[in-house]
Amino acid sequence: MRVKVKELLTTKDLVTIALLSALGGVLSTYVGYLGNLMNHIVGVPFGAGQFLAGLHVLWIILAIGITKKKGAGTVTGVVKGIVELFTGSTHGIVIVAVSAVQGLVADAVLFSDKSKEKRDYVLFAASGGLSSAMNVLIFQTFFFAGVPWILIAMLCLLAFASGMIFGGWLSIEMLETMGRTGMLSGEREVIVDGSLDDGDRAWKRDREKRRHRKISMSVVVSFLVLFSIGAVYYFAFVFEIPNANTISVEGDVSNPFEFVYDDFSEHEETIVAELVGSVTHIGPMNYTGIPLRVIITEAQPLPYASEVVVRGSDGYFASFLLDDVMSDGELLVVQEDGFLRIVGANYEGGYWVELMASIEVR
Repeated sequence: MRVKVKELLTTKDLVTIALLSALGGVLSTYVGYLGNLMNHIVGVPFGAGQFLAGLHVLWIILAIGITKKKGAGTVTGVVKGIVELFTGSTHGIVIVAVSAVQGLVADAVLFSDKSKEKRDYVLFAASGGLSSAMNVLIFQTFFFAGVPWILIAMLCLLAFASGMIFGGWLSIEMLETMGRTGMLSGEREVIVDGSLDDGDRAWKRDREKRRHRKISMSVVVSFLVLFSIGAVYYFAFVFEIPNANTISVEGDVSNPFEFVYDDFSEHEETIVAELVGSVTHIGPMNYTGIPLRVIITEAQPLPYASEVVVRGSDGYFASFLLDDVMSDGELLVVQEDGFLRIVGANYEGGYWVELMASIEVR
């Protein structure tokens, strides 16, 4: 009796997983930036960015589709989460759990070898959608205390739709394109002429295949080009490697300078503040830090300056009126885990910038 033994992850599979995990982990910061940018464009403080959540699971679904092995999604999710953790994720170790669960869900939905082989649109879309929605559910467990369930449900639906589009449909189109161009071994498409008996039907089928190939390749190539251009611009001109040592103060000031937290440690104050964001909520806690107005005073703003912009290393920023900063003793620069962030007792959570990189007076 002959027993068919399923091959485990090969060296080639592991290399594929490593590459996709690295790409997904590094680009996650960029995807998060795109989400914040979409929120600004739409004019809402949260939520709109969930429409891009599927880009986080795209790499996991691709790993499953390329290797066609059970467990590939889970392994990709874990490695991707670790890469995100060590490239400056603001969510800490939780991001590893999020990414691992996304991979586990994708593996569960696409467990059947037949579904992976056929690239079933329904199952791939369901896999991408459910994996993407897990992002919201897990963050609800760890961070979203007191948020109405109707809001969580809406965010899950938006993330699910994004996962269907980017994690499901786009991943299949990319897999099909790679197969047609011979990038996936044994899948290069060879079109042969139909027999004379087939007549017009064979010719129409071939023409439809060529048309579908051109459309899908155009969509995939266009997406990759735009995504790549945006990523290059982001990492070249927006993103800054988090620096735990120095923060620059510049702009319309007489005394631009760089500082470390200890330079102003004698001015430390402790306040009680509650982070009330549109989604995230953290109850009242004690925070010890340096009043932002002390730092701004040292920089000596010019007479016409009216605004203070605090920018994070991921490109996220918050703007404060200069007069408000100078009169607010409860707007602090706090040191956490070696990095600086803003805490404002009189400001909603969207102003609590993490991983501070610079302060600009203008």
